[in-house]
Amino acid sequence: MVSLGFFVDFVPIEKRFLLAIKNRSGKTDLEAIMPVKHSLYQNAGEVSVDQQQCSRCGFCVSICPAEVLTLEAGSVQQLTTGFDCIACGHCMMACPKECISVNGRGLSPTDLRPLPPPEQRADADALGALLQSRRSIRHFTERPVEVDLLERIVDMAASAPMGIPPWDVGVATVSGAPEVQKLATEIVTGYRGMLKLMRPRALALMRPFIGKSRYEQFSGFILPLAEGYVRSQQQGRDTLFWNAPAVLIFHHSPYAEAADATIACTYAMLAAESLGLGSCIIGGAPPIMQRNRAICQQLNIPDGNKPAIALILGYPAVRFKRSIKRHFSHQQKS
Repeated sequence: MVSLGFFVDFVPIEKRFLLAIKNRSGKTDLEAIMPVKHSLYQNAGEVSVDQQQCSRCGFCVSICPAEVLTLEAGSVQQLTTGFDCIACGHCMMACPKECISVNGRGLSPTDLRPLPPPEQRADADALGALLQSRRSIRHFTERPVEVDLLERIVDMAASAPMGIPPWDVGVATVSGAPEVQKLATEIVTGYRGMLKLMRPRALALMRPFIGKSRYEQFSGFILPLAEGYVRSQQQGRDTLFWNAPAVLIFHHSPYAEAADATIACTYAMLAAESLGLGSCIIGGAPPIMQRNRAICQQLNIPDGNKPAIALILGYPAVRFKRSIKRHFSHQQKS
């Protein structure tokens, strides 16, 4: 057996991984740890402090999640150990003297914005009403969704929380019923090809390798869903995107997770609700898109990025009269 002399540990850090190199003695060399990887940015953030304006309160040091700031010899300094500055901007946003700048990893002081005043923020009752009023909408009017409205939804969704900044999630906007239907046709064509391969006998042979729950999900949900998509298309109906006038496709890089894209999609869904649009999260589109590079290229999804979730949007053709209370499958009370 060949010995490489070192091995790699992946340590979970807020849904991401800290890459540490260990030598033969088993000791971790922190200086060898790279900045958190990103598809666009390979370097750490850089923190600059106006020492003349700084009050040495130490607040930036105490709130830094990466713990790369220190107060030494009467000034705030940036450390180079650990996995370096992640450019979250917390120090820059919280500094009472406004004397900190963070640059790199897609962030700069020009990204700072004033906090909305308390009277503009939704209180618990207003937020609860929005959440309780939202329903999955699959029937839309023929009215197209305005481009500026779609841009505002995407802008609002970009404020969603992420594991470690910056966002390594992208969004592709498909606007206009003809374009949405073209995409739906290509995806359903992919499902038609899948059904030719996934015959009942082939699926039964896979059962020992995929486990009982996965097999039941595939045979009892995924295959019938695919069959429904194909059958509806043959009948001239669209049960994938439901004739929506717009769809957002959220995708992520290899350095991010599907959960990141799903969180962004959820924020977009709530933003759409607040703007009077109906929406529905569609999980049936991405599995085919992930396996069809031509579709991804048409949508300008970067090589290596994986479509994770879709959100159809439009003006609702149906208005619900009542809401309904949902429940978690398990809820342990303290």
